[in-house]
Amino acid sequence: MIIHPDRVLEERQEGRPLVLKRILRREDHGPNLSVTWVRLTGHHDRIVNSGSDRAYYIIEGSARFQVGDDSPVEAVSAGDFVFIPHDTPYEFEGEMTYVVMNGPAFRPGSDRVLPSAL
Repeated sequence: MIIHPDRVLEERQEGRPLVLKRILRREDHGPNLSVTWVRLTGHHDRIVNSGSDRAYYIIEGSARFQVGDDSPVEAVSAGDFVFIPHDTPYEFEGEMTYVVMNGPAFRPGSDRVLPSAL
């Protein structure tokens, strides 16, 4: 299967500074993997997901991530990966375009929002 991202509709996420293109979706492609293209301009909530491990690949731009409660805030930029094990709280902010991959696939409602640490 070939998926052309330029043919996938953009969605604005309510209450967050995100524009999304859901490339691989649980309901269309199965329960094992989801992939979403995202453009961020600002701060993303501190969240934890108990259902999936996540990998972020930064396509362009830069941001600051905090992964885990006691971890330092670290800078990322184009070409970097960020791995978030399930059950690990994290948050980030910046201006970047990235791809986030979830395994197993993202399930709506699986993110729990936490108080911000940044």
